[in-house]
Amino acid sequence: MLEHGRHLFERLWIGDSIPALVKWGRAVPRSITRRMQAEGFRSIVAYAARHQRFLAERLRQHRIDPRRVRCPEDLGPVFTTPEDLLRFPAEDFLCRPPQAVFETTGTSGSPKRVYFSYDELRQSARHEAAALYENGVRPGDRVACAFDGGYWISSWVTFRACEELGVFCSAVGKPRPNEFYPRLKHYGYNVLIADPTWLVSLTELGEREGFVPVKLIMAAGDRMTEVYRGYVQDAWKAPVVLGYGSTEAGGGVGMECRARQGYHVDEFNYLFEIAEPDAEGYGELVMTTLCRRTQPLIRYRMRDVTRFIEEPCACGVKLRRLAPIKGRRDEMVVMGAGNLHPEIFERILHDVPGVSDAWQVAVKQEGVHDILEFRLELTNGVGPDQVEEAVRSNLRTRYPDVWANHTCGMYRLAFRLLPPGTLERGRKPKRLVDERKA
Repeated sequence: MLEHGRHLFERLWIGDSIPALVKWGRAVPRSITRRMQAEGFRSIVAYAARHQRFLAERLRQHRIDPRRVRCPEDLGPVFTTPEDLLRFPAEDFLCRPPQAVFETTGTSGSPKRVYFSYDELRQSARHEAAALYENGVRPGDRVACAFDGGYWISSWVTFRACEELGVFCSAVGKPRPNEFYPRLKHYGYNVLIADPTWLVSLTELGEREGFVPVKLIMAAGDRMTEVYRGYVQDAWKAPVVLGYGSTEAGGGVGMECRARQGYHVDEFNYLFEIAEPDAEGYGELVMTTLCRRTQPLIRYRMRDVTRFIEEPCACGVKLRRLAPIKGRRDEMVVMGAGNLHPEIFERILHDVPGVSDAWQVAVKQEGVHDILEFRLELTNGVGPDQVEEAVRSNLRTRYPDVWANHTCGMYRLAFRLLPPGTLERGRKPKRLVDERKA
């Protein structure tokens, strides 16, 4: 007989072994999971209403009594948005003194800052460890994590996930593939965890230098098309599984299993909703953190468009699944250059001589490479070479991180220089477009 949801919830938080955590993901009936989430949602709303200035003020504005809140729908129009995290001071979201902070990696404007306790980071790591275990990672394996370091959360959580598993791990930041490659064989890494474009560059190097045996590759951080996945997987002769998460979520919240039919999400620590779904069930993903007490996020709009997959998974895990991300509510495009917004290109192009105010930047795919194509109208007789050099110079000096990914081979630059009047004009022209095939 399974324990009552609350007691199981406490065991999952306090520290059953990782194999036991995987077992619960397979064994816990949906009815128990839903009960745990309902209790967790009521508890976190009541807690945040007492301790978080932001939520307390929003509830007051909408005349909502937190004692009467039983489910997300009871909060009506109350959400937390990425813009809220940027607009309000951190103190408005903090419920207790933090022990760690991480920042979003978006290259537009100020980063969003998210605070945690050490215990909260450990809990995120435990569930990433369970997902890796489900995909076959065991003590004796050697993991190389090449997610960006700095203030990004992913490499830190992955390192701690490997600690939970008792697995050898090097979290090395994002080295140049040619610097990493000699160490691949030297240290005997057989599990690679990195963003898709870095993996493509490493694979191209492997085609020249030779491959070593690898048992698993996990990719996350930007979009990986099936073309990219197939290329990397065929070259290494190892399965490539995808993960999904964010800094706001505390790292990974979902990962594919070997069936690769959507992301199994961590329903023990999060409650997910789909806002404004269309006829196919696609809408914006909304997340509530059920266990965090440092900076809980209540109905946080993730901006990613997806849907729930209701059919049982062939792997036997009962946790709910999300379909692959279809797109974003905003205009951000995630590719080898990083997280890109139209604002970036406004800053790059605004003082380039000989370019009209009608421009567009497209993300394209050629083979296994991302292409960043500038579509510009030439005016005033300025030559193409001068325009291209000015764009490259501005990109290099104003966005060195984006330029560094170019020099590492994460993407290529291209230019389509056009006569005046060629490009679309209007009140809201589409400045940044993603033309890659899914």
